[in-house]
Amino acid sequence: MSNNILTGSIPLSLGSLTQLESLDLSHNHLSGEIPKKLGQLTILGKFDVSHNNLTGPIPQGRQLTTFDSTSYEGNPGLCGGPLQNRCGVATTPQQLPSSVEQNDSGSAGAFEFDWKFVLVGLGSGLMITKREIWE
Repeated sequence: MSNNILTGSIPLSLGSLTQLESLDLSHNHLSGEIPKKLGQLTILGKFDVSHNNLTGPIPQGRQLTTFDSTSYEGNPGLCGGPLQNRCGVATTPQQLPSSVEQNDSGSAGAFEFDWKFVLVGLGSGLMITKREIWE
């Protein structure tokens, strides 16, 4: 799901996908914190949220702190984990210009994103993959 101009926050429900092996949300316009529930995923082999507008601490847990700092770069508001930016240490985050222009209603127009569609598609893909494995 990288390079899709996704906006908003990372859905908490992604943390419920216990069989999730790869999650690439890089190069979007996501904001807010990384859900703590993602830190509980145990078989996540690839995780990349680089080049977004994420903030706060990287959730501690079994997986998320094991990924290289490049998985988190380009998010000046993130701290902890593999990053040199430690949580609780005052830093001056740089403002990144937004490449999505806002219309009069404040939304991103045609590029507005609804996570429900992603989760439905992701769930369908996982079911199809699981079915193919068992056949």
